[in-house]
Amino acid sequence: MITAVKRRDPPVVELAAQRQEAAQLAAYLRECQAAGITRRACVVHLARLAVDRMRPHHFRLARSALEPLAHADRARVFTLPNHNIVVIWRGRAESAAAASRAAMTHLFSDGDKNVSAEMLWEELEIPEHAERLLLAADESSGLTLPELSVVGGGQPFDPAILQALEVQLAHADVARFVRRHAVCKRAAEGGFRVAWERRCLCIDELAATLTPLHDPKAEKWLFLRLTRTLDRRMLALLGAPGELAGAGAFAINLNVSSILAPGFLRFDAALPASLRGQVTIDLQPADVLADPSAFLFARDFARARGYRMMLCCVTPDLLPVFPLERLGLDLLQLEWSRDCLRPGMADMLPDLSQVVLGHADTGEAVAWGTGIGISLFQGRVAMEAAATL
Repeated sequence: MITAVKRRDPPVVELAAQRQEAAQLAAYLRECQAAGITRRACVVHLARLAVDRMRPHHFRLARSALEPLAHADRARVFTLPNHNIVVIWRGRAESAAAASRAAMTHLFSDGDKNVSAEMLWEELEIPEHAERLLLAADESSGLTLPELSVVGGGQPFDPAILQALEVQLAHADVARFVRRHAVCKRAAEGGFRVAWERRCLCIDELAATLTPLHDPKAEKWLFLRLTRTLDRRMLALLGAPGELAGAGAFAINLNVSSILAPGFLRFDAALPASLRGQVTIDLQPADVLADPSAFLFARDFARARGYRMMLCCVTPDLLPVFPLERLGLDLLQLEWSRDCLRPGMADMLPDLSQVVLGHADTGEAVAWGTGIGISLFQGRVAMEAAATL
């Protein structure tokens, strides 16, 4: 039996930061669930320790003990308000996990008969155990799950909330919210290789951190305003000195108006010569239709400076509305769904070398795309195949 002890609560400022980390953990888990991303996780149950082992230096030692695991592939570390620590990483990383577990056990369970290694350290799989981790985040912070996850459950923005968020974004470190998704090319001899990567800000996680009670997507026009603010931050981040040193080809999602704004010119001026002609700008169909004149001007301006242009998130029903050749764009991202299986789909597509099949997260999607001659894929199956090369 574990002796019940009064928990040592963190200071108010520290508690607020840890509640933000609980919100970030919840948003990240929801993202993994939605995309079918597989990860390993461990929970270090420091809340089970006696109060005399929950002092600030103990927490510093615990973080140090987790250093081997914190350097695993794609590792992320979350400290919750009840002092439990969650580490999530990609791949097995057995040696790093074993080293961290041994160090943690030596620090806290050695000589304490009330705390065994099994009670202190728990390993889980994502997405299988994502709900258990979500519950742990919820219980640690005293918040409800809808507050931790803004996906489809938060209150709509209003102008005042948006203005406050924009002020926060002006000073927030958005680099930790950048996500990279590979676009992979199928080789003639089989297998996949990464052709370029798409860099984007995870809006759900960012909003869960800065405004956890609100859903940024609930109000269409305010969300559009927010995406323009995020465009400026993303362009500023990519244009920072040394940010793109040694980078390969990549894509960014921008509003049409952002291509015509001063921030894009600063980004363009900072772009290394090695990447000139290697950057793709992703556009949304609704943005193209909203102001055709602005779109045409932005398209010609960007292409004259060497950028490729891709129309994203095109469903089969939208194909007749967006003929790629008439739009003067280089690439089209077709969103995979079972609607793609309808007869005559291949005849509706442009040159197949210009088509990226998005959401290719299943073998069925990749098989269909490969079968009609598509060679560019974005999704879990292609990415995992490319990672093994």
